[in-house]
Amino acid sequence: MPSQPQRQTRSTPARRKQTERRETARQKLIQAAIDLIAERGIRKTTLGDVGEVAGYSRGLAAHHFKSKNALIEAVARDIHRRATENALRNLPDVAGLSRLTAAIENYLTTGIELNAIRALHLLQKEALTEQSEFRDVLRDFNRASIDRLESMISEAQVRGEVRSEIDCRTEASVLLATLRGTRAQWLLAPDQVDLKKAVEHITAHVERALGDQ
Repeated sequence: MPSQPQRQTRSTPARRKQTERRETARQKLIQAAIDLIAERGIRKTTLGDVGEVAGYSRGLAAHHFKSKNALIEAVARDIHRRATENALRNLPDVAGLSRLTAAIENYLTTGIELNAIRALHLLQKEALTEQSEFRDVLRDFNRASIDRLESMISEAQVRGEVRSEIDCRTEASVLLATLRGTRAQWLLAPDQVDLKKAVEHITAHVERALGDQ
């Protein structure tokens, strides 16, 4: 009986290269979307423009993400990843209130790139609407940010640097709102907001409000 012809399969290196090309294209599309959102806002950012700005065809963003909402969700998750990596990478090896104050400085002065920050604020604003497609993604982002701050405050409390009656979750939420508000004011009027002075002021306030003195 004649043997069946063997099916030709793509080699592992070829598949790996294709996967790498797809991931490279995906990251370029996400970066292009971030840049366009920062420049134009969400509504004026189109899939076609994203593909073109990324250096590909106008149809590639739709091919990769299928819909604008899916692309915007990918953008939100990517910014979240960058912010998390930045927060962990730049924190010094200290504990308690020292770690919390370092996180405050890191948030306001050594954060992710400007366009990503601006795009994030626009996404957060969009997520406030009742029918927003991005509420769940931004809610996860918000929860993770509060979790990190709460953990630092709780650690300082265990070390005796924060008063025992302090509600760590509430203080973390208030601190995050303060940091975001400060950064939003800076985005609107960078010449009127000195971030280094803002860090000093917020740090002093946190130490007074939480400190076990």
